[in-house]
Amino acid sequence: MRKFAIILFVTVIAFSVSAQIQDSSYISETVNPLKKRSYFGVALGASASTNGFGGNVTAALSKRFALRLGYEAVNMTFKDAFSVTQDNYTFNVSPTWKAGGLSAILDFYVFKGLYLSGGVVFSDMNLSAKMLSEKPVTIGSIEFTPDDLGELRVAVKPENKVAPYAALGFGRNISRDHRLTMSFELGAYYTGSYVVDLSGTQLFEANGQPANQGSIDNLNKTLKEISWSGLYPIVKLGISYKFYGKNK
Repeated sequence: MRKFAIILFVTVIAFSVSAQIQDSSYISETVNPLKKRSYFGVALGASASTNGFGGNVTAALSKRFALRLGYEAVNMTFKDAFSVTQDNYTFNVSPTWKAGGLSAILDFYVFKGLYLSGGVVFSDMNLSAKMLSEKPVTIGSIEFTPDDLGELRVAVKPENKVAPYAALGFGRNISRDHRLTMSFELGAYYTGSYVVDLSGTQLFEANGQPANQGSIDNLNKTLKEISWSGLYPIVKLGISYKFYGKNK
């Protein structure tokens, strides 16, 4: 899967370079037939995706491709989103969705409203969940309150902070004909693998200690052997405004 992501990224760059060569020989149909048409422009955009909410700056370098530099972030906790029951004990689970990071992405426009993207993301992803007992638990003759029992925490992090990115997009991130434009993007970035970490407080503190480290290591080893383990899917909506450059 890593080789596939690299090959796809290189292919996008190759197409972009080819388009740039073609654009360099393009002669505009104006009063002066020897004058080249300039497609350069700069736009500011906002996005909402499975990688967070953020903004970007897009520069159209030619008719075919543009460079996007952006940042997205999200850090949301869903308190007591659901509960699980184990051996007559019920625990409330509060997942946390933390993702985002810096990105540098090259867009290659196959057609006016269809593009391929390739680039890198410096990921801040950290998906986690904490579990807390719903009510006091009696062990033997001793009753433990939820605070006495403590929390059990599970976290899933990327193996690599720097991840290649590939996507297919519809629309444009910088308009050729207008100031305002929208885009829809489907893609994924590849982190190498996911890494699981288990920790706890109070009575659950032992779950994060070496006694259980062997099981966690075996799980992480298994994840590395799954080719799609490090894939993080991206669904993105974007809107941008071109503040510099001519409209065609």
